Amino acid sequence: MTPRIGLDLEVGIQIARQLPELDLLDIAYGAVHGGAEAILVPMTAFLTGAIVSAQLFDRPGLPLFAVKTEIKDLDRVPSLGAAVDRIVVVGENGRGLVEPGEAAQNARQIAGAGQEVGVLCEAEAGALKELAKARVQWAYFPTAALFRAVSTEEAQDEIAKLTSAALAASRIRLRVALWGATGNHLPSALASIPFVEEIYPTPDLWSMALRSGWERAVSEYRYLMR
Repeated sequence: MTPRIGLDLEVGIQIARQLPELDLLDIAYGAVHGGAEAILVPMTAFLTGAIVSAQLFDRPGLPLFAVKTEIKDLDRVPSLGAAVDRIVVVGENGRGLVEPGEAAQNARQIAGAGQEVGVLCEAEAGALKELAKARVQWAYFPTAALFRAVSTEEAQDEIAKLTSAALAASRIRLRVALWGATGNHLPSALASIPFVEEIYPTPDLWSMALRSGWERAVSEYRYLMR
């Protein structure tokens, strides 16, 4: 099964603060036309000086709408209402949570009917056990360490680590997504990891879209995953 491609709008939110005319909805539709199947929006976009409203991404033709939030803003997520399909909790500055248990439990408690919960955490057995105990649905693994690998051996070790974690997650009924930089050299290897269902290649999709537009960027990334 080829993983679904998700669009992380964090970069667009940052640009929109300087260029209000940037059409984030147009970007989302362009990515979806290219094959993206999820939209991930940072919670900061909905706070003071909000760039968008949650309803912007709750409309026909757009796929799953997930909100990415740090722990400190978690209690504000319910104010977005039922438009949100999934809540994804991340560490400070988008890092993976080393001890995700409390964050997972808190997110699970605030999730509304039908809303899924995911947590960005290190690809380690202890973290997975905490997520399973909290009864969340998704484990998100960061790709940063793999992207920074400076040797073939180091890269192979990181891929083996992600593979082992994905297999362990499947055994405890956790679904798996990957988030972070992949470059052009990693999509195929990441797509080959068993049980990975979604990949959010940030900032790679943005770089590709600057060259060829959103629809073609997602299509090209999908080709790289083959």
